Amino acid sequence: MSRTVVDPAAWAGRAIDTVRDFVGRTERPASKDVARPRRWLVVTVYRQPDDVRTRVDGSGPLSRMRNEIELTIRPAPGDKGTELAARPTAPDGGSVDQRRRLRAALRETKSVLECGEVVEPSRPGSSHPGPAGQVLRAATARAWGEGRL
Repeated sequence: MSRTVVDPAAWAGRAIDTVRDFVGRTERPASKDVARPRRWLVVTVYRQPDDVRTRVDGSGPLSRMRNEIELTIRPAPGDKGTELAARPTAPDGGSVDQRRRLRAALRETKSVLECGEVVEPSRPGSSHPGPAGQVLRAATARAWGEGRL
């Protein structure tokens, strides 16, 4: 019976290479919008396209950004309402702050069209004065401009 001798240094080197490969494949920019700045931001509103068009063209969060964005209104697949899509008109896709404001405006518009008001999480998110409460309050304050629509 033959015995295989494993060199610990070689094994450790392979392990480090494997971890580096894995980390290299999963690294992403801080924001997905940085990687694809011209990407459309889309929400589905449970209303008819004509209702959405007349309400969006009036006053509201998206109408305040009208000079900065390109807006598309179309029926959602499967007759499930209306898709409201927007993206900045700037050639570079707009700043990160502008995309956050656009994302927040889309969320507010969806909320107003479906509920009649902007629905926000209960305030305060946490009354705990410690670090966990501070983190939760900071995350809730930024939530409208980040994340999935």
